[in-house]
Amino acid sequence: MELHFHTATLFTLLLTAVQLLRANSTQPPFSCDSSHPQTLSFPFCRTALPIHQRARDLVSRLTLDEKISQLVNSAQAIPRLGIPAYEWWSEALHGVSGYGRGVTFGGRIAGATSFPQVILSASTFDSHLWYRIGQAIGKEARGVYNEGQAKGMTFWAPNINIYRDPRWGRGQETPGEDPLVAGRYAVAYVRGIQGDRYDGGQTAHLQASACCKHFTAYDLDNWKGFNRLGFDAQVSIFYQLNYI
Repeated sequence: MELHFHTATLFTLLLTAVQLLRANSTQPPFSCDSSHPQTLSFPFCRTALPIHQRARDLVSRLTLDEKISQLVNSAQAIPRLGIPAYEWWSEALHGVSGYGRGVTFGGRIAGATSFPQVILSASTFDSHLWYRIGQAIGKEARGVYNEGQAKGMTFWAPNINIYRDPRWGRGQETPGEDPLVAGRYAVAYVRGIQGDRYDGGQTAHLQASACCKHFTAYDLDNWKGFNRLGFDAQVSIFYQLNYI
């Protein structure tokens, strides 16, 4: 089980999906498409309106069940609003990866560039290098999406956990034990993958969406038959009380 920073608000989740899926690809279909004329009357499709106003309009149209359906990584489609399904789980720690449910290799694009593990790149202490790596990953991510081999443009990267204990087993994913280095790495990588300038200036379009991880519950890889992908905390707590 993992909890990521992108679960902050339903407003942000839904509007990010709408924005990302308005890219130049129609594979998979995206929201507010001209092929769905009924969506033209929805304020959330009007790009001239402020982001917060569009988000509020979109969420106000959802039923309770529809809202709940969006709070998982494989968000269901809402056909009546012209909103397609969206997959939040894609990986790109040191290159666009086929691990996760969002990206599929095997079509015209058989793979993506794999850069060194993060802890190696971080050891260069070169924030310009980290930024350029992020740039390359973001461009390849957009290319994979435009080719129809990605179901979303959100990537669970970078991993900014502070590496305190090698027994964790995932330290190679992180920039290391120094909070200052980890912070600078995160800033450079996120700006690169999202298409922003190195100094922080934003460009007109979001290239890909970075999702810093992990906020909590990231260390249950294999414990008494449980793993992080199928761990049910409610059931397991009951089991532990009886087990003890």
